[in-house]
Amino acid sequence: MNNKEWHALLLKYREGSCTKEEMLKIHHWYEGLNADGLAVLNDQEKREMEERMLGRLALETSATGAPAVEYAEPVVLRNWWRSAAVYLSTAAAVLLVIGLWVFPGKNARRAGVMQEKLFVQAPNSRLITEENTTKVPKRLTLSDRSTVILEPGAKIVFPASFTGDKRTVQLTGDAFFQITRNPDQPFLVYSGKLITRVLGTSFRIKNSAKDQALEVEVVTGKVSVFENREAFSEVDSVDNQGNGVVLTPNQRVTYFPESRHLMTGLVPEPVKASTTTQETKMIFNDEKLEKIAETLQGVYGIEIVFENDRIAHCSFTGDLTDMQLYDKLALVCKSNGADYEVKGTRILINGRGCD
Repeated sequence: MNNKEWHALLLKYREGSCTKEEMLKIHHWYEGLNADGLAVLNDQEKREMEERMLGRLALETSATGAPAVEYAEPVVLRNWWRSAAVYLSTAAAVLLVIGLWVFPGKNARRAGVMQEKLFVQAPNSRLITEENTTKVPKRLTLSDRSTVILEPGAKIVFPASFTGDKRTVQLTGDAFFQITRNPDQPFLVYSGKLITRVLGTSFRIKNSAKDQALEVEVVTGKVSVFENREAFSEVDSVDNQGNGVVLTPNQRVTYFPESRHLMTGLVPEPVKASTTTQETKMIFNDEKLEKIAETLQGVYGIEIVFENDRIAHCSFTGDLTDMQLYDKLALVCKSNGADYEVKGTRILINGRGCD
């Protein structure tokens, strides 16, 4: 079997959909690994891996009604760990990586700061680790008066005081940041394989446990989000091109680590682009949609475009004050037989238009 076929087979095993023959094939592969490679796991990790493998195999064989001894004989794997390191052919290397993913342990599931390389340094200070073990958000104030709201289960590592030419922290989990502006000392958040860089703004970082995707949502200011090249291992293929985006208020980016794809869009509920500017009364009397779009764009910082000029010449009369942006757009569009849709970081208004 080639690498792709092995990959598909192990995915089926992880989902519990393997046939008896396919389970035997995986079992025999482990049994037949040679000892010409280089071991990458210590003795404790090997024992933990063996226990997870045996437990998973026993569970699967029990579910299929097959004799447990046929698949889960301990001596086979024990002998493998003693006599073999890691098979260094391309197929075996791929399977080992996938195997670690198929049989995740407690430490692997955490995927936290302690498991990753630590990118935060404090040469003239000390590092502080804060973890929110409660069921409610936890508010922290950093030495530069920036604030961080850690969601339950989140963890952050930061220096007791920021020195040098940048402010760095490392995050695991979800958090909201309100950063004190300092053009001479940019603020960097290391999270997974991404770095979020700001001078002074507010933004939110979310980690999806389901697909390991990472989201960055901007509330105010401008945020630069890009891959952390140092977070990739030597076996990862990292090209010389920078992979990143620049976000403005009400924009967000979702990063998928497996495909290394950055997908930009708008936040689910856009808010005012500036916290210091109060929204004026939005009462319109026979106002052109073109003018209304300019007003909304100024308040939310989101570009609004029309499918054709005929729609822009339509008019609207009504009060849009104290409504969410999408509710405002829905009301304006409905009154003119039009509709809107989010296209990336812009909003497109569609319709036949008016004479």
